[in-house]
Amino acid sequence: MLKKANRTVMNMGLAALLVPAALTFSTTSASANDGGAAPAPVQEKVTPSVPQQQATTTTNQKVIVNVSALNIRQGASFSSPVVGTATQGQEFAILKEANGLVEIAPNKWISKSSSYVTIASGNPSTTSQVKGVSTSTPSTSTASASTSAAKETSTPAPAPTTSTASGSTVNVARSLVGSPYQWAGNTPSGFDCSGFIAYVFNHSGHSISRTSVANYWNMATKISSPQPGDLVFFQNTYTSGPSHMGIYIGNGQMIHAGSHGVAVADLDVSYYQDHFLGYGRF
Repeated sequence: MLKKANRTVMNMGLAALLVPAALTFSTTSASANDGGAAPAPVQEKVTPSVPQQQATTTTNQKVIVNVSALNIRQGASFSSPVVGTATQGQEFAILKEANGLVEIAPNKWISKSSSYVTIASGNPSTTSQVKGVSTSTPSTSTASASTSAAKETSTPAPAPTTSTASGSTVNVARSLVGSPYQWAGNTPSGFDCSGFIAYVFNHSGHSISRTSVANYWNMATKISSPQPGDLVFFQNTYTSGPSHMGIYIGNGQMIHAGSHGVAVADLDVSYYQDHFLGYGRF
């Protein structure tokens, strides 16, 4: 009996020792889990993805290309690499302006000079979007900030064929911007002022002979309010009397074959004002 009693006491003692340990474990677990509830899964904070917005114009202005082929540059610098060309009549929304250029698409810039483009308010037409830009690289890959029309525009378009001979005088003249100057020249490989006039008119539905500026002045009907395609005459430039001429294109500008080649010029420049003779029409 004594052994049985001792065995019972030992079992009870062992149980007493085990129970606090079990209770201690259970209590610790409950404290760690806020009262014994199963731990809630950790929720990661997920920020909804927002699609990257493409650049949009903030100027509400557009640029219209006025020359046959205008360099598109990679950055806002005239020394930036040429990555394509914009063609006459194309319109683009202006995204930014810097250093005499405007951005027409991400990393695509063109000159904002009035010699090459017109800046206007509003959105571009739906028929001339950025995706229509040529990706061919012109031969003039770089140019300095003081670049002339002959450098910033691309290689002149080929001479009009008989199928385009009835095109407008101004369009034919614009297609030749960038042709070099050559004394007595009358082809796109080189023009002087009167040779340029003869070529343009003979390739735009007219028939005139190559002659001197003085003779063209005598041939022309004198007018006071010129329209695009009319003639503008100057006197006493390199010689006395009628000595230089160009084609009026509107907005106080002309296209002419000057000493730096065929280019657009502003008529309000003091030199042209001082030597102005008059307007004429064939």
